[in-house]
Amino acid sequence: MDSVNFKLWCRSVGRSFCRYWMYLMATLLCCISLHARAVELNIWVMSTTAQPQQDMREILRPYLALNPNLRVNVTVLNWESAWARISAAAESGQGPDLLELGSTWVAAISAKDALEPISQSQQNEVGGEAAFFPASWVTTHRHNQGKVYAIPWYAGARVAFYRTDLFKRAGINPSDAFANWSSFKQAMQKINGINFEGKKVAALGYPGKSDSDILHNLAPWIWNAGGDFLSPDRKSASINSPETLQAISYYTSFADEGLVPRSALEKDSVQIESGFFANQYAVIFSGPWVLKMLNTPKAKGGQLETATAKNFAVASYPAGIKGNQTFFSGSDLALMKSSKNKDEAWKLLKYLVSRPAQVKFSQLSGMLPARLDAANDPSLLREPHYAEFIQQVKLGRHYPVVAAWGQLETVFRSHIAKIVTSINAMNTLDAADSAQRKGQKDMHSALAIKRNLEQASNQANAILANER
Repeated sequence: MDSVNFKLWCRSVGRSFCRYWMYLMATLLCCISLHARAVELNIWVMSTTAQPQQDMREILRPYLALNPNLRVNVTVLNWESAWARISAAAESGQGPDLLELGSTWVAAISAKDALEPISQSQQNEVGGEAAFFPASWVTTHRHNQGKVYAIPWYAGARVAFYRTDLFKRAGINPSDAFANWSSFKQAMQKINGINFEGKKVAALGYPGKSDSDILHNLAPWIWNAGGDFLSPDRKSASINSPETLQAISYYTSFADEGLVPRSALEKDSVQIESGFFANQYAVIFSGPWVLKMLNTPKAKGGQLETATAKNFAVASYPAGIKGNQTFFSGSDLALMKSSKNKDEAWKLLKYLVSRPAQVKFSQLSGMLPARLDAANDPSLLREPHYAEFIQQVKLGRHYPVVAAWGQLETVFRSHIAKIVTSINAMNTLDAADSAQRKGQKDMHSALAIKRNLEQASNQANAILANER
């Protein structure tokens, strides 16, 4: 209808009806336009917080308020089954727009050509490499390859948690105790068996063969002795080295000498942490989730009212000849190449790795933000012992970022578990064993460790050869 005819039509129907018709058409056109711009995104995340669906809604709420035409469907995966489902999605090209990847998974999934590379300009939008913990940024790309496929979301790192009251009663200066391997062993010998409320407390608690984190627990000791899992060029295994043998021998010596109870070697990390809360161990090595538990009231599932929560502090790993690095882990966020809404998916990813979103996730999960500015946010620094924790994890280190790491980790973990099993079996020899039998036991320990490291190295090299 041209303008002349439109005016004539308006006169015939009346001005009021004409205005109403114009308003109706404008509203209809607006609705059509809004509908055309509406976007639906699918995101997969892990069950890291206590209530993952509810917590993700809380984290997303500010972003969705600013983007009313965006709908985000959140699918929560269990860590136990997530790898299989993500791998299947990578193979089929039928996955979400945006997904969480364990920090050791990015290399493998990107090698399947399933992830959208993140451009330099996009990296700059989130602050680039300098904005994140170095050990977290390492996980965003494969070794010696420039393309970045993910952005760090949150992190986990391990420190020593120790009982300040028991250290004081035993006359142990924590600064001296955690200074180096020798002083740490002496401190554990001194505090072992100390009495608390009528019961003996073991010096140290660490899990054994049944624990899925057994390799994570040993990694810092191996690195601090100067050992590593792979060669610098990542083409061969280096776990079968004198440095690694020294680290494992030192680590297992605490169980050999009764400083770690034999019963602990049948437990997993969660049980060891529970034992620390229940006054069974003077020292454990664990992550920020323990800090959150100790700062959370029992009514909300925490341990705030316990004696441990009232008498603990954190320290770095005792220094070996190569320092006192700790193990850094966590998760990254990545875009699936198959996504039909990459621009909107990137905007959502950018929001989730922003300072406010990472701080919120840390408050809900107890994990550390991967961003440095978020990790040093005043709201987090006000939490008891949090500042000490951040100070201790600056020397974090991650596993080698190679596509085959998943297979390699399984090999290394299984052989480390065999070593712990062997040590535990030998510890069943009673105190009446002769010095000769003790000598045989020590020899068998060293031989058992070396034999397992040789087997692990051979299997790892076969895996790496197939990757070339």
